[in-house]
Amino acid sequence: MSAPSKSELKEIVREILIELLGGVQASELDQWLDLREAWGRLGYPSYTACYKAVQAGLFREGKEIRDRRKPGAKIAKWQINIALANKRLLQSGEKRSNR
Repeated sequence: MSAPSKSELKEIVREILIELLGGVQASELDQWLDLREAWGRLGYPSYTACYKAVQAGLFREGKEIRDRRKPGAKIAKWQINIALANKRLLQSGEKRSNR
């Protein structure tokens, strides 16, 4: 029996992620939007309110949010994964950890 190929492993990991995330579709896993476009879809009343939640550490960098600033830029350009952020928002406060 030969080892699975790289593409087969990617598909296996993707299926496991979908299962772990409660049925989130694969296309949603890859959907990253700029924070300026996403705040309304996350239910925030304004960009500022959403940005304050990011600054407070509600969303974890590398999981729900990522910084896509250009090299040498001082100001962060946040992108957020809508599916993962919504899942995070649905968790009770006690279950949220910074892991």
